[in-house]
Amino acid sequence: MSDSPWVTLRHAQEAVTNHRPEDAHRLLEPLVAAGYRRAARLARSVVAAYLARAGKSLDLYHIDAAWRDLLAAEALAPGDARVAAVRESLTRLGLVQAQSALEAGDPMRTVAVIGKLRDRGVRHPDLGHYEAVAQDWGLAAELADRGEFLRAAALLDKLGPKLPCPPTGFEAFRAEVEARHDRFRRAVAQLYDAAGAKQWRETLAAADEVLAAAPDHREAKALRGRAWLAAFPADGPGDPGDSSRVELAPEADPRRDSPTLPYPGAPAPVTAPVLAPPPPPGAPAPLPKRFLLWVDGVGGYLVCLSSRVTFGQATADGPVDVPLFADVSRLHAELARDGEGYVIESGKGVLVNGQRSTRSLLAAGDRVTLGATCQFLFHRPVPVSGTARLELTSGHRLPVAVDGVILMANEVMIGPGPGAHVVVPDLPAPVVLYRSRDGLGVRVPGGPFRIDDRPCNDRAALPLPSVVTSDAVTFAVEPVTGRL
Repeated sequence: MSDSPWVTLRHAQEAVTNHRPEDAHRLLEPLVAAGYRRAARLARSVVAAYLARAGKSLDLYHIDAAWRDLLAAEALAPGDARVAAVRESLTRLGLVQAQSALEAGDPMRTVAVIGKLRDRGVRHPDLGHYEAVAQDWGLAAELADRGEFLRAAALLDKLGPKLPCPPTGFEAFRAEVEARHDRFRRAVAQLYDAAGAKQWRETLAAADEVLAAAPDHREAKALRGRAWLAAFPADGPGDPGDSSRVELAPEADPRRDSPTLPYPGAPAPVTAPVLAPPPPPGAPAPLPKRFLLWVDGVGGYLVCLSSRVTFGQATADGPVDVPLFADVSRLHAELARDGEGYVIESGKGVLVNGQRSTRSLLAAGDRVTLGATCQFLFHRPVPVSGTARLELTSGHRLPVAVDGVILMANEVMIGPGPGAHVVVPDLPAPVVLYRSRDGLGVRVPGGPFRIDDRPCNDRAALPLPSVVTSDAVTFAVEPVTGRL
C-alpha cells in the first residue's frame, strides 16, 4: 500500500462524507482485513451509506440498484441487523414480483425474477413453488403450440389450485387454449381430408388455419411445405392475371420464417398478401443460416450452418441465432467452430462444468451455463465429424419447440445408435444430410425414397422446404430466414 494507513483512513472518511461509499469501501477493505480497529469502525459508516442509498433506490423502484448496494454492504458487515432487515424487505419485494408476474399471465418473467433472487442468495420456500408453477405453465403453453391440447388441458387443470389468487392471467390463458383447441379440431380434420385427396390449395388454407391455433404443429408444417410445392411448382405459379391463384401472407409461406407468436395465442400480425417470387430455373437456392429439422416420432432440431453461432435473449428484434426464454443478455455468448474444435466466448461470463470462464474450448459432455440457470450439454456423438449437438437441460426453451440445437459442419447423421447426431432407434442404416456445391443433399441407403412427391434413389439434392419419406424414416426440413 503506497499511502500510510492514517492517510488511507482520511481519504476513506472524505469519500463517506461526499457520498461515495464504493471508494471508501475499496480503501478500507485491506485495512479491515489487516485488523485495523479504526477502519472497522469507519466501515460501519460505509455500510450505513450503502443502506441509505439502497432505501432511496427502493423508493424510486430501482430494484437492481438497491440489491447492488445491499450486497456491497453485506460484504463489509454480513451479520449486521440493519443489513438483514434490508435483505428481508428486498426478498419480500422479489416474491411479490414473482407472484404478480404469475397473476398477470407471464410465467417466463416469473422464472427470470426467481433466477435473479437465487443469484442474490435468497433462499425461501416460496421460490421453489413459484418456479415449479411457472415451468409447468410454460410446458402447457409449449404443448398447446404443438397441438397437444389434451395434455395441455390436463396440466392446466392440475396447475390451477397451485396458483396464487386471483389467477386472472391464468384463467384468461386457459380460456384462450380452449378456444384454440376448438379451432384446431375443426381445421386439422379439414387438413387431413384435403391432403388425402391431394387438393393442395385447400391443404394450404387448412394448414394455415391449423398453424394459427398450434404454430408448432409438425405435421401441418410438413403438409404445408408439400402442398406449396405441389400447388406452385418450381417453374412458378400460374399467370399473374390468373384470379384462381392462391396468395399467401408471409407468415403462411414456407419459404419464409415459421410463424412464432410472441406469446401463446397472440393474434397473428396483419400483413398484405404477397407471393414470394420463385428462384430462377435451374439456379441452386442459397443455403439459409439456419433451418428446422423435424424427424417423425423423434423430435425437432434447430440446425445452424454458420461456423459462429450466437446465443441471447429471445426478443422481437433479437439478432441472435439461438434465442432463449431465459435470464440472459440480448447477446450473451458466441460459440465458434475452428481447427481446434468449438470455443465458447462471452463478455458476460459463462460457467463450464461449474467453473466461470470468458473463453473456453469445449469437450464432449461439457455442461455450459448461460446467465443464472440456463444450461446445455455439449455433445460430439460422431468423433470424425465436426458437427455438434446442444441439449438444453434446464427446462428453458426456444420460441419454436425444438428438442435441441445442431451445429452442422459438413453433415448431420440420422442413425440408430448413440453414434449419431439424431438418434432414430429402429433405423436400419444411417441417413445423412450433407452440404454440397448446390446446397443441401441427402443420402438414404437401402432402397428408394421420396422427396415430396419425387422418387429418388440413394442420394439427391434436398430443397428447403421439403419432406423426405422412406420405409424407415420420415422427416421435414424448412428454412429459417429471419427470427424464430
